[in-house]
Amino acid sequence: MPIKLLVVGHANTGKTSLIRTLLRRHDFGEVADQAGTTRHVESVAITLENQQIMQLTDTPGFEDSIGLWQLRQQPPFLSHTGSDWLTIFCQSDYAHGEFEQEAKILTQLTQTDIILYVIDVRQAPLGKYLNELDILASANKPIMPILNFSASTTSHTTKWREILAERHLHTLVKYDSVAFYFEDEKRLYQSIQSLMPEDYGLLERFIQLRQQASKLRFKSAIAQLAQLLINAASYRFLADQYPPNDQQQASFEQVIQGLEQSFLARLLGLYEFRSDDVQLSHLDIQNAQWQQDLFAKDTLQEWGLETSSGALTGAAIGAGIDVMSAGLSLGTATGIGALLGAGWKTGKHYKDTIKSKLTKRHYLCLDDVTLGLLALRGMQTIAHLHQRGHATQQVFQVNEDNSNNKNIIKPLLNDFQKARQHPKWYLADNPLQASLENTLQQILSNKITP
Repeated sequence: MPIKLLVVGHANTGKTSLIRTLLRRHDFGEVADQAGTTRHVESVAITLENQQIMQLTDTPGFEDSIGLWQLRQQPPFLSHTGSDWLTIFCQSDYAHGEFEQEAKILTQLTQTDIILYVIDVRQAPLGKYLNELDILASANKPIMPILNFSASTTSHTTKWREILAERHLHTLVKYDSVAFYFEDEKRLYQSIQSLMPEDYGLLERFIQLRQQASKLRFKSAIAQLAQLLINAASYRFLADQYPPNDQQQASFEQVIQGLEQSFLARLLGLYEFRSDDVQLSHLDIQNAQWQQDLFAKDTLQEWGLETSSGALTGAAIGAGIDVMSAGLSLGTATGIGALLGAGWKTGKHYKDTIKSKLTKRHYLCLDDVTLGLLALRGMQTIAHLHQRGHATQQVFQVNEDNSNNKNIIKPLLNDFQKARQHPKWYLADNPLQASLENTLQQILSNKITP
């Protein structure tokens, strides 16, 4: 049998929001910034390896707990103790009249294992909340207070702790259904373990799998960002002039924007959010003119040359520099053909470079500043999604504020340069690219605190 958890609290304290975040689902129930949004009882299961281990039941909020507690002190309910009065009340006319919403809660109290009492710590512990605790205590079931919206500092938290301690409720959990932190959720499940010792092992397994899933999501998100940066850095666009004309610039920008949009779509799918939960602000895309770095070690290796080889290598590099920087002084087709043929296993990269010189065309690529902004925006998005609760209604706007971020981007510049030298890496996969991707992932992981 699954552990039955009843989620109760005053209207608009975030009960449905809590369940959404625990489920990693944005479509459970209805969430709105108004009182009494939930009007019905709704249950949903949390599973582990196709086995239901917990059942969460959402309830309407208390609307008149003061009036209900006053009714409790009157006949015929006064003569009944403990949970007996709950049964009598739910069979009375009051349960179908002015206290209809409260009756939906009280009916569930006798059928649950643990009561999760959700508190909005932004609100002071008023009398109506204390009456709710008194009503819930009469069910003789464990009560676990959940201090919701606890990510932001509030002056009411200490007072709530004092009030709860007076009622012997010492096992409480700080949580925030909007700003999600896995460690808070872990403590929630550990508290359930202490109240349900017979299910300790099952819950421990569940906690471990949840933690592993969280780490894998983060690792996968970082890998997606590294792939985005390599694709963006290695992309080249052939233009017939530099600077490019407006149409060429627009075509170049469209590709880069498409790469970032695809990256965002994959992230939202990975973290199970909606497509409109995150919006990208305009990215100011700047280009530079691509030039082959003839002295890059990995570029030479791609061409089949070793930096320690003999005169042929030096002669080939010298000829290449002559072609690139001295106005094609080799001059003849025979000379160029020999340069591309002799001693070069893969001359495709170099051939493209010479062709661009001969035809007076230019390769456009992203400059370091734009690549840095792209990295910052990606890191910003991952950090947000990793701590975004599934009940959050506010759209997150990805901006390009790069103030005081030079130290973050600096370790990436060398990797940008490497990727820029390999246009064949764009939307491709090869061993050298994989090695650079691993390096980028390590740098990015160290820059984001999950």
